[in-house]
Amino acid sequence: MWRKQEQLKSSSATTEAAVNPAVETPAPIPEASAEARHVVLPGSRLTGTLTIKGEIKGNEDLLIDARLEGLVHLVGATAVVGANGQVAADITATNILVQGDLNGSLQAAERVRITSTGKTRGSIHCRRISVEDGAEIRGNVEVARDAVVPVPLIPISADAAVPRPAQAIAPVPIKTSAA
Repeated sequence: MWRKQEQLKSSSATTEAAVNPAVETPAPIPEASAEARHVVLPGSRLTGTLTIKGEIKGNEDLLIDARLEGLVHLVGATAVVGANGQVAADITATNILVQGDLNGSLQAAERVRITSTGKTRGSIHCRRISVEDGAEIRGNVEVARDAVVPVPLIPISADAAVPRPAQAIAPVPIKTSAA
């Protein structure tokens, strides 16, 4: 007896929504997938079938979800090795997140996080580390809680790297004319 009234109420609401287009039923909110929770903030992204060899320097977040060989140096930013990332490089950044395969050293000024799908081979130096169940680590791990892990600044151009002393201006002889 009670269920009939509930069914009538719910069927009248759907009938009203179909008859009256002004009544909107809210769309269900999709839940974020596990990968979506680890997405990098706006920055640069290397994805797909890209293969990169060389050095990457910058000061914005970087998602590496491709093949990369070389060096990555980010000042004040986060480096993310995505689930499809295959990286053979040394990475220096403020924060590093490993979800894929990384072969090289990690040096983070703050935190290194290795997810359950992450695999690392090489040394890790950081202030804090987080390793999820299922993650693989092969190599040395050094966590210096109070010490500041040095993150050297790499200048953009070679000229900026070498401080030069100011050049002295040679005195110019003043010619006086004899009158």
